Amino acid sequence: MNPGPDLSVIIPIYNRDEIIRYTFESVRRASAGLNVETIVVDDGSASPVADILDRLGYAPTILHRQENRGLLFARLAGLERASGRHVLFLDSDDLVSPEKLRFQLAAMAATGADVSTSDVARCVLEGDYDSLRIVADAPSKAFTESASFYILGQPPPHGPIFRTEYLRSIVQGAFFPPSALYNSVAEIWFYYNAAPRPARTVHIPGPHTIVGGHPGARLTNNWERLGIASLAVMEAFARSVPAAPETAEARRLTGEVAFRAWRRLPRGFSPEFAERELAVWRKLAPGYSPALGGGLFKTISRGIGPEGAGRLFKRIQNGPYAGCRTMTDNDVAQLLAQLDTQSV
Repeated sequence: MNPGPDLSVIIPIYNRDEIIRYTFESVRRASAGLNVETIVVDDGSASPVADILDRLGYAPTILHRQENRGLLFARLAGLERASGRHVLFLDSDDLVSPEKLRFQLAAMAATGADVSTSDVARCVLEGDYDSLRIVADAPSKAFTESASFYILGQPPPHGPIFRTEYLRSIVQGAFFPPSALYNSVAEIWFYYNAAPRPARTVHIPGPHTIVGGHPGARLTNNWERLGIASLAVMEAFARSVPAAPETAEARRLTGEVAFRAWRRLPRGFSPEFAERELAVWRKLAPGYSPALGGGLFKTISRGIGPEGAGRLFKRIQNGPYAGCRTMTDNDVAQLLAQLDTQSV
Protein backbone atom coordinates (compact mmCIF):
# COMPACT_ATOMS: atom_id res chain seq x y z
CA MET A 1 0.00 0.00 0.00
CA ASN A 2 1.36 3.41 -1.00
CA PRO A 3 1.78 5.42 2.24
CA GLY A 4 1.61 8.72 0.36
CA PRO A 5 4.12 11.57 0.34
CA ASP A 6 6.43 12.15 3.27
CA LEU A 7 5.48 15.82 3.29
CA SER A 8 3.03 18.29 1.79
CA VAL A 9 4.52 21.78 1.33
CA ILE A 10 1.67 24.30 1.13
CA ILE A 11 2.56 27.59 -0.58
CA PRO A 12 -0.13 30.31 -0.67
CA ILE A 13 0.53 33.01 -3.25
CA TYR A 14 -1.18 36.35 -3.76
CA ASN A 15 0.06 38.87 -6.34
CA ARG A 16 3.71 37.81 -6.21
CA ASP A 17 6.03 38.32 -9.15
CA GLU A 18 8.92 36.08 -10.16
CA ILE A 19 10.51 36.46 -6.72
CA ILE A 20 8.75 33.16 -5.98
CA ARG A 21 11.58 31.43 -7.87
CA TYR A 22 13.70 31.55 -4.71
CA THR A 23 11.05 29.76 -2.66
CA PHE A 24 10.51 27.02 -5.22
CA GLU A 25 14.22 26.48 -5.76
CA SER A 26 14.71 26.07 -2.01
CA VAL A 27 11.97 23.43 -1.91
CA ARG A 28 13.43 21.62 -4.92
CA ARG A 29 16.82 21.35 -3.24
CA ALA A 30 15.42 20.38 0.15
CA SER A 31 13.23 17.64 -1.36
CA ALA A 32 16.14 15.49 -2.56
CA GLY A 33 15.67 11.92 -1.35
CA LEU A 34 12.15 12.60 -0.02
CA ASN A 35 8.66 12.13 -1.43
CA VAL A 36 7.36 15.72 -1.28
CA GLU A 37 4.22 17.14 -2.82
CA THR A 38 3.92 20.89 -3.37
CA ILE A 39 0.49 22.47 -3.11
CA VAL A 40 0.21 26.02 -4.47
CA VAL A 41 -2.87 28.00 -3.47
CA ASP A 42 -3.39 31.00 -5.76
CA ASP A 43 -5.45 33.25 -3.50
CA GLY A 44 -7.12 35.24 -6.27
CA SER A 45 -4.01 36.89 -7.71
CA ALA A 46 -4.72 39.49 -10.38
CA SER A 47 -2.36 37.64 -12.72
CA PRO A 48 -2.80 33.86 -12.37
CA VAL A 49 0.10 32.20 -10.59
CA ALA A 50 0.01 29.43 -13.20
CA ASP A 51 1.41 31.86 -15.77
CA ILE A 52 4.39 32.76 -13.58
CA LEU A 53 5.09 29.13 -12.72
CA ASP A 54 5.05 28.21 -16.41
CA ARG A 55 7.60 30.91 -17.19
CA LEU A 56 9.82 29.73 -14.36
CA GLY A 57 9.48 26.05 -15.26
CA TYR A 58 8.03 24.95 -11.92
CA ALA A 59 5.15 22.46 -11.85
CA PRO A 60 3.55 22.00 -8.41
CA THR A 61 1.84 18.74 -7.58
CA ILE A 62 -1.43 20.61 -7.01
CA LEU A 63 -2.34 24.12 -8.15
CA HIS A 64 -5.56 25.43 -6.61
CA ARG A 65 -6.91 28.84 -7.56
CA GLN A 66 -9.62 30.46 -5.44
CA GLU A 67 -11.17 33.86 -4.92
CA ASN A 68 -9.17 36.08 -2.61
CA ARG A 69 -9.92 35.18 1.01
CA GLY A 70 -6.59 35.91 2.70
CA LEU A 71 -3.63 33.97 4.02
CA LEU A 72 -5.34 31.97 6.77
CA PHE A 73 -7.99 30.62 4.42
CA ALA A 74 -5.40 29.90 1.73
CA ARG A 75 -3.45 27.75 4.21
CA LEU A 76 -6.61 25.94 5.24
CA ALA A 77 -7.45 25.29 1.59
CA GLY A 78 -4.00 23.78 1.10
CA LEU A 79 -4.38 21.62 4.20
CA GLU A 80 -7.66 20.24 2.86
CA ARG A 81 -5.85 19.05 -0.26
CA ALA A 82 -2.74 17.65 1.44
CA SER A 83 -2.06 13.91 1.16
CA GLY A 84 1.34 13.89 2.89
CA ARG A 85 1.93 12.42 6.34
CA HIS A 86 3.38 15.77 7.40
CA VAL A 87 2.64 19.39 6.46
CA LEU A 88 4.76 22.54 6.13
CA PHE A 89 3.31 25.99 5.41
CA LEU A 90 5.72 28.08 3.35
CA ASP A 91 5.10 31.67 2.30
CA SER A 92 6.07 32.62 -1.22
CA ASP A 93 8.94 34.90 -0.14
CA ASP A 94 10.56 32.58 2.41
CA LEU A 95 12.97 29.67 2.05
CA VAL A 96 13.99 26.39 3.62
CA SER A 97 17.57 25.20 3.97
CA PRO A 98 18.66 22.13 1.96
CA GLU A 99 18.60 20.08 5.18
CA LYS A 100 15.44 21.38 6.90
CA LEU A 101 12.93 18.85 5.63
CA ARG A 102 15.18 15.85 6.07
CA PHE A 103 16.41 16.84 9.53
CA GLN A 104 13.02 17.72 10.96
CA LEU A 105 11.23 14.68 9.52
CA ALA A 106 13.97 12.38 10.85
CA ALA A 107 13.67 13.89 14.32
CA MET A 108 9.90 13.46 14.28
CA ALA A 109 10.23 9.83 13.24
CA ALA A 110 12.77 9.20 16.01
CA THR A 111 10.76 10.88 18.78
CA GLY A 112 7.15 10.44 17.66
CA ALA A 113 6.74 14.22 17.79
CA ASP A 114 3.58 15.93 16.56
CA VAL A 115 5.48 19.05 15.51
CA SER A 116 9.10 20.02 14.90
CA THR A 117 10.87 23.30 14.32
CA SER A 118 14.35 24.73 13.80
CA ASP A 119 16.38 27.91 14.22
CA VAL A 120 15.93 30.93 11.96
CA ALA A 121 18.12 32.72 9.41
CA ARG A 122 17.55 35.63 7.04
CA CYS A 123 18.60 36.68 3.57
CA VAL A 124 17.85 39.30 0.93
CA LEU A 125 16.23 37.83 -2.17
CA GLU A 126 18.31 39.24 -4.99
CA GLY A 127 20.72 37.89 -7.57
CA ASP A 128 21.50 34.24 -8.23
CA TYR A 129 20.20 31.67 -5.79
CA ASP A 130 23.67 30.32 -5.08
CA SER A 131 24.87 33.83 -4.21
CA LEU A 132 22.27 34.44 -1.48
CA ARG A 133 23.89 35.48 1.78
CA ILE A 134 22.25 33.57 4.62
CA VAL A 135 22.70 35.18 8.05
CA ALA A 136 21.64 33.17 11.12
CA ASP A 137 19.63 34.65 13.98
CA ALA A 138 20.51 33.78 17.54
CA PRO A 139 19.49 30.18 18.31
CA SER A 140 15.85 29.75 19.26
CA LYS A 141 14.82 28.55 22.69
CA ALA A 142 13.66 24.95 22.65
CA PHE A 143 10.24 24.50 24.29
CA THR A 144 9.01 21.04 25.25
CA GLU A 145 5.53 21.95 26.52
CA SER A 146 2.78 22.64 23.98
CA ALA A 147 1.54 25.88 25.59
CA SER A 148 5.04 27.39 25.82
CA PHE A 149 5.98 26.21 22.33
CA TYR A 150 3.01 27.88 20.68
CA ILE A 151 2.45 30.97 22.85
CA LEU A 152 5.98 31.93 23.84
CA GLY A 153 7.93 30.36 20.98
CA GLN A 154 5.61 31.41 18.14
CA PRO A 155 8.02 30.29 15.40
CA PRO A 156 7.82 31.80 11.91
CA PRO A 157 5.04 30.19 9.87
CA HIS A 158 7.49 28.01 7.91
CA GLY A 159 9.32 26.90 11.04
CA PRO A 160 7.01 24.07 12.17
CA ILE A 161 6.50 20.82 10.35
CA PHE A 162 3.30 19.23 11.64
CA ARG A 163 2.09 15.67 11.62
CA THR A 164 -0.88 16.06 9.27
CA GLU A 165 -3.45 14.19 11.32
CA TYR A 166 -2.46 16.12 14.43
CA LEU A 167 -2.86 19.46 12.65
CA ARG A 168 -6.20 18.46 11.16
CA SER A 169 -7.44 17.50 14.62
CA ILE A 170 -6.52 20.99 15.85
CA VAL A 171 -8.41 22.62 12.97
CA GLN A 172 -11.46 20.38 13.35
CA GLY A 173 -11.60 20.95 17.10
CA ALA A 174 -10.73 24.64 17.03
CA PHE A 175 -11.86 26.61 20.07
CA PHE A 176 -12.76 29.54 17.80
CA PRO A 177 -13.25 29.62 14.02
CA PRO A 178 -11.00 31.23 11.41
CA SER A 179 -11.75 34.83 10.51
CA ALA A 180 -10.49 37.35 7.98
CA LEU A 181 -9.45 39.43 11.01
CA TYR A 182 -6.61 36.96 11.60
CA ASN A 183 -5.18 36.86 8.07
CA SER A 184 -2.13 39.01 8.83
CA VAL A 185 -1.16 36.70 11.72
CA ALA A 186 -2.54 33.50 10.20
CA GLU A 187 -0.09 31.17 11.92
CA ILE A 188 -1.08 32.23 15.42
CA TRP A 189 -4.68 31.18 14.81
CA PHE A 190 -3.26 27.66 14.57
CA TYR A 191 -0.91 28.24 17.51
CA TYR A 192 -3.54 29.51 19.97
CA ASN A 193 -5.95 26.73 19.05
CA ALA A 194 -3.17 24.17 19.54
CA ALA A 195 -1.70 25.59 22.75
CA PRO A 196 -4.24 24.21 25.26
CA ARG A 197 -3.86 20.66 23.90
CA PRO A 198 -0.94 18.35 24.71
CA ALA A 199 1.60 17.74 21.96
CA ARG A 200 5.07 16.29 21.63
CA THR A 201 7.49 18.85 20.19
CA VAL A 202 11.08 18.60 19.01
CA HIS A 203 13.57 21.35 18.13
CA ILE A 204 16.34 20.90 15.56
CA PRO A 205 19.35 23.19 16.12
CA GLY A 206 20.57 25.06 13.08
CA PRO A 207 19.26 27.95 10.94
CA HIS A 208 17.05 25.92 8.60
CA THR A 209 14.05 28.29 8.54
CA ILE A 210 14.99 31.21 6.28
CA VAL A 211 13.06 34.50 6.16
CA GLY A 212 13.38 36.28 2.81
CA GLY A 213 13.77 40.05 2.64
CA HIS A 214 12.84 42.12 -0.41
CA PRO A 215 11.40 45.55 -1.32
CA GLY A 216 7.92 44.20 -1.98
CA ALA A 217 4.92 44.17 0.33
CA ARG A 218 5.02 41.97 3.42
CA LEU A 219 2.35 41.51 6.05
CA THR A 220 4.97 42.43 8.65
CA ASN A 221 5.39 45.97 7.30
CA ASN A 222 2.65 47.39 9.57
CA TRP A 223 3.04 46.57 13.25
CA GLU A 224 -0.32 48.16 14.04
CA ARG A 225 -2.11 45.70 11.70
CA LEU A 226 -0.26 42.77 13.26
CA GLY A 227 -0.99 44.03 16.77
CA ILE A 228 -4.72 44.43 16.17
CA ALA A 229 -4.96 41.01 14.51
CA SER A 230 -3.03 39.43 17.40
CA LEU A 231 -5.38 41.13 19.87
CA ALA A 232 -8.36 39.70 17.97
CA VAL A 233 -6.90 36.20 18.30
CA MET A 234 -6.17 36.62 22.03
CA GLU A 235 -9.65 38.00 22.69
CA ALA A 236 -11.22 35.06 20.86
CA PHE A 237 -9.01 32.71 22.87
CA ALA A 238 -10.06 34.38 26.15
CA ARG A 239 -13.75 34.12 25.25
CA SER A 240 -13.61 30.55 23.94
CA VAL A 241 -11.10 28.48 25.91
CA PRO A 242 -12.74 27.27 29.12
CA ALA A 243 -11.00 27.52 32.48
CA ALA A 244 -9.90 24.00 33.35
CA PRO A 245 -6.76 22.34 34.72
CA GLU A 246 -5.71 21.24 31.22
CA THR A 247 -6.04 24.77 29.80
CA ALA A 248 -4.63 26.68 32.78
CA GLU A 249 -1.08 27.04 31.46
CA ALA A 250 -2.14 28.25 28.02
CA ARG A 251 -4.57 30.74 29.57
CA ARG A 252 -1.93 32.08 31.97
CA LEU A 253 0.69 32.47 29.25
CA THR A 254 -1.78 34.23 26.94
CA GLY A 255 -2.68 36.72 29.66
CA GLU A 256 0.98 37.44 30.38
CA VAL A 257 1.72 37.91 26.68
CA ALA A 258 -1.12 40.44 26.49
CA PHE A 259 0.26 42.34 29.49
CA ARG A 260 3.81 42.50 28.08
CA ALA A 261 2.43 43.65 24.72
CA TRP A 262 0.51 46.40 26.53
CA ARG A 263 3.71 47.47 28.30
CA ARG A 264 5.51 47.85 24.94
CA LEU A 265 2.91 50.11 23.35
CA PRO A 266 4.21 53.55 22.38
CA ARG A 267 2.82 56.58 24.19
CA GLY A 268 -0.22 58.02 22.45
CA PHE A 269 -1.26 54.87 20.61
CA SER A 270 -4.96 53.97 20.71
CA PRO A 271 -6.29 53.98 24.31
CA GLU A 272 -9.02 51.54 23.21
CA PHE A 273 -6.43 49.05 21.99
CA ALA A 274 -4.42 49.40 25.20
CA GLU A 275 -7.47 48.84 27.39
CA ARG A 276 -8.48 45.73 25.43
CA GLU A 277 -5.01 44.21 25.86
CA LEU A 278 -5.23 44.80 29.60
CA ALA A 279 -8.69 43.21 29.65
CA VAL A 280 -7.22 39.97 28.27
CA TRP A 281 -4.64 39.92 31.09
CA ARG A 282 -7.25 40.74 33.74
CA LYS A 283 -9.39 37.81 32.62
CA LEU A 284 -6.70 35.19 32.07
CA ALA A 285 -3.80 35.98 34.43
CA PRO A 286 -4.56 38.81 36.90
CA GLY A 287 -2.05 39.58 39.60
CA TYR A 288 1.71 39.71 39.73
CA SER A 289 3.91 37.19 37.94
CA PRO A 290 7.71 37.28 37.43
CA ALA A 291 6.98 37.07 33.70
CA LEU A 292 5.52 40.61 33.76
CA GLY A 293 8.78 42.40 34.56
CA GLY A 294 12.13 42.33 36.33
CA GLY A 295 13.25 43.05 39.88
CA LEU A 296 12.46 46.76 39.94
CA PHE A 297 9.06 46.12 38.38
CA LYS A 298 8.39 43.51 41.07
CA THR A 299 9.33 45.95 43.84
CA ILE A 300 7.08 48.71 42.52
CA SER A 301 4.25 46.25 41.89
CA ARG A 302 4.20 45.43 45.60
CA GLY A 303 3.14 49.00 46.29
CA ILE A 304 0.90 49.97 43.38
CA GLY A 305 0.13 46.67 41.68
CA PRO A 306 1.35 45.39 38.29
CA GLU A 307 -1.04 47.61 36.32
CA GLY A 308 0.11 50.75 38.15
CA ALA A 309 3.75 49.72 37.75
CA GLY A 310 3.17 49.07 34.08
CA ARG A 311 1.70 52.53 33.54
CA LEU A 312 4.64 54.12 35.34
CA PHE A 313 7.23 52.21 33.29
CA LYS A 314 5.39 52.99 30.04
CA ARG A 315 5.56 56.73 30.77
CA ILE A 316 9.28 56.55 31.56
CA GLN A 317 10.53 54.04 29.00
CA ASN A 318 8.29 54.10 25.93
CA GLY A 319 8.70 56.52 23.06
CA PRO A 320 5.87 58.42 21.34
CA TYR A 321 3.71 56.80 18.69
CA ALA A 322 4.81 59.44 16.17
CA GLY A 323 8.26 57.88 16.17
CA CYS A 324 7.11 54.44 15.06
CA ARG A 325 3.85 55.06 13.21
CA THR A 326 3.31 53.05 10.00
CA MET A 327 -0.43 53.70 9.49
CA THR A 328 -2.78 56.67 9.65
CA ASP A 329 -5.16 57.14 12.58
CA ASN A 330 -8.06 56.51 10.20
CA ASP A 331 -6.60 53.19 9.03
CA VAL A 332 -6.03 52.10 12.64
CA ALA A 333 -9.58 53.13 13.57
CA GLN A 334 -10.98 51.08 10.68
CA LEU A 335 -9.09 48.00 11.84
CA LEU A 336 -10.20 48.47 15.44
CA ALA A 337 -13.81 48.80 14.26
CA GLN A 338 -13.61 45.23 12.93
CA LEU A 339 -12.94 43.79 16.39
CA ASP A 340 -15.72 42.06 18.26
CA THR A 341 -17.88 44.57 20.12
CA GLN A 342 -17.25 42.50 23.26
CA SER A 343 -13.55 42.47 24.15
CA VAL A 344 -13.43 39.41 26.40
